[in-house]
Amino acid sequence: MDWIEPFYTKRSGWMGPTGIFDHHRARAASLEHYSGAGKKRILELGAGAGGTAAAMADLGHSVIAVELSPLRAAFAQELAQEPRQGHLTVIEGDYYTLDFLEQFDLICHWDSFGMGSDADNRRLLQRMAEDWLAPEGCVLMDVFSPWWWIRQAGTEERDDRRGLMRRYDFDPIGGRFLDQWWPIEDKSQLITQTVRCYTPADFILLIEGTGLAVEIFAAAGNIFRVQENSTIAHVLWNEFSYVVKLVLSN
Repeated sequence: MDWIEPFYTKRSGWMGPTGIFDHHRARAASLEHYSGAGKKRILELGAGAGGTAAAMADLGHSVIAVELSPLRAAFAQELAQEPRQGHLTVIEGDYYTLDFLEQFDLICHWDSFGMGSDADNRRLLQRMAEDWLAPEGCVLMDVFSPWWWIRQAGTEERDDRRGLMRRYDFDPIGGRFLDQWWPIEDKSQLITQTVRCYTPADFILLIEGTGLAVEIFAAAGNIFRVQENSTIAHVLWNEFSYVVKLVLSN
């Protein structure tokens, strides 16, 4: 996983701080739907530039946001300095090695699960269950779904405003998408992230023995279950990720 910090630091240097956008606000607002009402102690893993963490703090939650990239953590720290209804603390560090003195009502992991191997990802889930999650708490996280990424393989996008190119590809053996970025005029600076995609059935296999269990899957506002009959109209065909709610297993 040595590519993670250089990739995100360099890409964020090209793109700059993101601030708090509408999709950050919408994600923060969805917490009540999935995890119930009330102010919560929240741990956000891989918080990026802090947009969602700040939006959650604006709703009165107490948020600890962890980010590996020094540049993105600095962007998030700027948001943490602004007054909010709740509280936001930003920690620059590796969540595979960090320890916390408290447990959390809610653990969030948005847009970044799957960067490691299956063993790495399982180890992270075990840490959630054994070290961080309060007995009645839950985990909400995005899991990348393979079908959308497979369809994008080989396509490129040009962002003239930022001066960047982006190319999508897919590793069918490893089940990982490849996401490449470079300045339009200098492909020698190309950077790549590679992230494991899981079908819901594969994800259920992944979490066996971790101490966690799936309560719901959701995508595009729809809740679905693995036992459903297949259909050409299923929401997952057109979504690049889905939300999983996890609770401690009995």
